Parts: sequence; structure tokens; C-alpha cells
Amino acid sequence: MPITSQSHRIRFDNPITKKRNYMVATSNAVAKFAAVVAGLGLVAMSFASFAPAAKAMTADEIAAQIAALQAQLAALSGGSSSAGTTFTMDLTLGSTGSEVTALQNFLISKGHSIAAGATGYFGAQTQAALAAFQAANGISPAAGYFGPVTRAKVNGMGGSTGSTGSTGSTGSGLNGGSGSVDSYTLLSSLNSEEVGEDESDAEVAGLEIEVGDGSDIELTAVKLVFAQGTANRKFSKYADEVSVWLDGEEVGRVDASKFSDSNDYTATVSLDDAVIGEGDTGELVVAVSGISNLDSADAGDTWTVDFRQVRFRDAAGATISEDPGTSTRTFSFEDFATASNAELKINEDDQDVNDARTIEVDATADTNDVPLMSFTLEAKGDSDLDIKNFGVSVVVTGAGNTDDVLSNLTLWIDGDEVASADTVSGAGTSEFYNFDDVDTTISAGDKVSAEFRGDFLSIADALDEGDTISLTLGEEQTDVTSVVDVEDESGEQLVDADISGSVTAGAFELRSVGIMVTFISASETVTAQDSADNDTGTFKIKYNVEGFGDTVYVDDSAAPTIATTIPDATIATDGVRYLLEKDGTATVADVSDTVTYTTSGGASAGTNAVKLDEGEDADFTLTAVRTNNSDSTDNGIFRVLLKAIGWNTDDSTTFNVYDFNLEDYKTDTVSLD
Repeated sequence: MPITSQSHRIRFDNPITKKRNYMVATSNAVAKFAAVVAGLGLVAMSFASFAPAAKAMTADEIAAQIAALQAQLAALSGGSSSAGTTFTMDLTLGSTGSEVTALQNFLISKGHSIAAGATGYFGAQTQAALAAFQAANGISPAAGYFGPVTRAKVNGMGGSTGSTGSTGSTGSGLNGGSGSVDSYTLLSSLNSEEVGEDESDAEVAGLEIEVGDGSDIELTAVKLVFAQGTANRKFSKYADEVSVWLDGEEVGRVDASKFSDSNDYTATVSLDDAVIGEGDTGELVVAVSGISNLDSADAGDTWTVDFRQVRFRDAAGATISEDPGTSTRTFSFEDFATASNAELKINEDDQDVNDARTIEVDATADTNDVPLMSFTLEAKGDSDLDIKNFGVSVVVTGAGNTDDVLSNLTLWIDGDEVASADTVSGAGTSEFYNFDDVDTTISAGDKVSAEFRGDFLSIADALDEGDTISLTLGEEQTDVTSVVDVEDESGEQLVDADISGSVTAGAFELRSVGIMVTFISASETVTAQDSADNDTGTFKIKYNVEGFGDTVYVDDSAAPTIATTIPDATIATDGVRYLLEKDGTATVADVSDTVTYTTSGGASAGTNAVKLDEGEDADFTLTAVRTNNSDSTDNGIFRVLLKAIGWNTDDSTTFNVYDFNLEDYKTDTVSLD
């Protein structure tokens, strides 16, 4: 039985008896307490000097000696053994800390059993014992919740009895003496935040707490006040839980229903292990978890939160409560998509795949897994994105239907095939290909590489030499929400405005026999004469041509043109066409040209063009010379751009046009005077 409980139970009938009984009771108490101290190895230090004095001491002196022994025992055991605790916070299931220990000791001293003893954890046994105490003392409802009414009753009865134990960073666990907070400042980084539907621990407000140099402090509780902004329903219709975090670590959590209209949405959250060192600054953050089924009418409603009171202990054992005096922070509740800012961003990736070029197909067999479009998919915002269905538009020329060219179209993500498109049969030259059951998740903030790859029919099928194919992925394609399905974490489909970006690829010319052209270099030189109006500019563009499929003939004669594009028909003679630009406008005046080639790759001279057997190649050089031999009107800024290369499968003077991806085949500009 704790010492102070015995002294509290003494009844006094008259002054003389009162003094005698008090001295007897306190002497007995001293003897019992000394026995406890002896068990701790303090008999010689405490009892020998204390017990003989009991007979001659006054009651007040004996009480002082008891307090001294209690302090010694507390110092040795690391806890506090004050005769009474003044309770300062609400306690309920799940609460922890020294006040829970003190409450448990108090209940046990009043005869309400807690089988586990004073553990410092408020569990079902503590709740039952507290309910029994409330019922015995006329406190209604006797629900086992330690709130203001019960707290006032217990404090009025002298608080807890016996040791309150030790609970982490309290008492001697804090360094220093008297402590204080120098300043409270709202975190500017948390303002007008959004709490998403079913979102956990969305930070809505933060308090920067600067502690003075006198002592570490332990934050034990924070009183929060939520207030309706545009909201017109209870807080629990929006929020599931409220949590409190110190420097990124959770220190408190309560159900949102604790903030109700009956308490003006005001409640105190008990904190555990929330220590800020002397001279340090901590960030105390309030986070709110949204309910999983936010009413659509409530989306966008606002609330405010106010840090109304912060309670802390210092190393000297003092408990201080103060209003930080900061203003409120406004936040809103949003549906998941709005709060997470979920967006799918589409961007072009490998330009070598997407640029127009010749694709080699087979004369008699299918050609599979040819990359036709390269792009990235990025999950922007705070939500993972689940790609359910996807699609792309395909356009062919020459062929009557897309399935005359393609036997299959597949979608690849990060090197793995994830889906095959629905077959589009005989519908036309422009079709939308839909990829069902993609079922690929992109983590929030991540970007993946993707490709569309095609399986092509052979020339022996419906595919013809020179047919072209192009792909488009953009606004029009992502508008098809019935087949393009991208969902956020909540399962809500992204609307068109949340899918942005576009990619085009092609047109690709399909041939079983043809040429591949590769840029090598471009150069320009100026030969200045000794007088005005007679400079000479020499422009060279060097490129490699390789034949595939069979023997081809590549033209080695050139001519300037003023056409910005070369028709996709054949060129009769002078198969190499180029632009000579003067101040940005094409001209054919005062220019001469030659085309030379190497034979190291197997090339040989034909009658009308250079012969390349399958797999052979040659380096070609176009040289154009501009001679300015007239007057000042011919002066200007000049450059040369390659526009087309003529080739054929026979040694004739009529050539097919190769004009794919020649944008980089150009010289820099020079000034000619």
C-alpha cells in the first residue's frame, strides 16, 4: 500500500488524538518506506539517520523527511514518486506516458484492479478500472474515458498515489533545468494543401518550434481547433484520422470523430516521445487522412486548423502550456484525382525510330517487331497510374487498307511486350488500333520507355513496294476514352485534360529492295578575290548510300531546284537535287555542281548511275560552287541543302526518290561579296 494513502485514511477526533495519531501513522509510514529503501541498498545512508529522529520530530518535519526519501528512491529508479500528480491531458484507449502510469497507480490505490499493473499503456484493463471508478463516484457516462470531468474529480482527490514510473524522455531523461520555447512560427511550405479522398496523412499545417538554451523539452500534448470554411458538414464526413508528427516521426494520432460539433471541433492530442533538444528547432506537423468515400458534393470544401495550445515538460519537471499565437491554415478536401494532380505525360523518345525512313521488308516472308514509334509515359503527380487500355492511329498510303500492310501491332514498355492491338480488318487506310488489357502500372513520378512495333506482310502478299505507313499518338487518340483507359490509385479514370503530349512517327517507306542513306558531314568555304562582287563559295555535303535486297543504281548527277519539297514520283535525270539558298530563298543562278563517289565499299560505275549490289555501299559527295561575278545585288548569305537522292533497280535515267530524313543534310551559312 503506498505511503500517502495510509496517511490520507487517518481520521482525527480531537486535537490531542489528532497529533498523536498522525505521528504514529507517519512513523509507521517512515518505517515501511525505510524498508523499501533498505531493499535498494540505502539502509545505512537513509534509515540510520532518519529513524531515530522520528520520535522527536514534528508532523511537518516527518512529512518533509518522507518527501526526501521519496526523491532519493525516484532518483535511483529513474522515475518520479511524488505524492500526487496533477493531470493535464485527456487519456483514452491507446494513450501512453507518465500520466497514464499515474492514473493507473491512482485507480489501484482506490481499489480498482488492473491485473497488468501500472504499465504506462492505457488498455482495456485501465478502461474497465476507470469506468468502475467513475460509476463509484457518480460520473456519467461511466465509459472509461479520462476527460475534463473525471480529470477534475481525480485532481480534487489529490491525484495519483505512489510511483508514476518512467516514460522515456521525461524527468531525468531531459537535459538542462528550466525550459522554454523562444518562438512558434507556421511553416510557409504548408499552406492551402489538399487532402485527397482515401489519402493517408496529408500534411495540412506545420509549426516550427524554437527551443531555448535552458533545457530539452518534451511536447506532451497539442490542442487543435478545426473550423469550417466552405464546408457545411461534420469534420468526420471529410476526415478519417488526424495525426501529429515531429520532424517526420509520428508522435500522436486520434480518430477524426474526436473533433465534433459538440466540442466546436476542438480537441487535445496526446503526444509521445516528442522531444526537442535545448537550442534546437523542431517541426510539429498536423496531417489529415481523408475518408475513402468522399461525397462528390463535398469535394473542394475547405477547413482551417489552428494550433491553439502546446503543452510541454522541461528537465526541471515543470509543465508549461501556452498558445503559440499563430494564425490558421486553410486546406481543402478533394476527390483523389484532383488532390493527387494525377497526369499522364506523353513525350517523343528515340528520334531515330520516329523519323521518316525506309523500312526493309521481305519479298516472301513477314518482317516482325519493327520499331515504328518511340515515346515515354510519365506519371506526374502523387498517384500511381494504371494503364488499362491504350491506342494509336495508323495511316497507310499505296495500300487500300492498313491490314494490307500490317499483320500485327504490339505495345512494348521498358523492353517487354505488354499488349497486342485488336485486329483491324479491311476497314480503310486510316485506323485506330486499340490495345486491350495493357495492365501496366507506372509509379508516381516515374517515367517508362515505350514503343509500338509492327509485324509487316511480305511483298508477295498485299503489300507493295513503296507503300508507306505512319503513326500518330496525340489529342485525338487520347480523346477516345471508351478505349483509352488510364486510372489513378483510386480506380478513377483520367479525363482527357489529364493526358497530354503527342508523338508522330513516319511516314516510313516499305521496300524489299532499296537504299539506306547516312549523313557523314557538311562543309563550306569562301574564296575571297581581290575586289568586290567576285567571292566564290564552295559547299560540300557527304553521305553514305547502302543497297539492300538486290542490286540498285544510285545517281551521281545533280541539279539545283527551287522546290521546297520533291514530289514522291520519279526524277528523270539529275537524280541528286539540292537547294542553293540566298538570304533564305532558293536560287539556281551562278552555281555549278558535281557528285563524286568512292568504290571502297564495292560500288562500280554503271552506264547511267553507280551500281551497288546487295550489301555494298559508297560514300558520295555533292559539291556545289556559287560564283558571285556580277554586282552587289548578288551579294548575300548562302548555304546548300540536300533534298533528294535518285535511285532505281535498273541502270536507267529515271529514278525513284529518296527524300527521307534529310533535314540535317545541309551546310552552315557563309557571306559572299
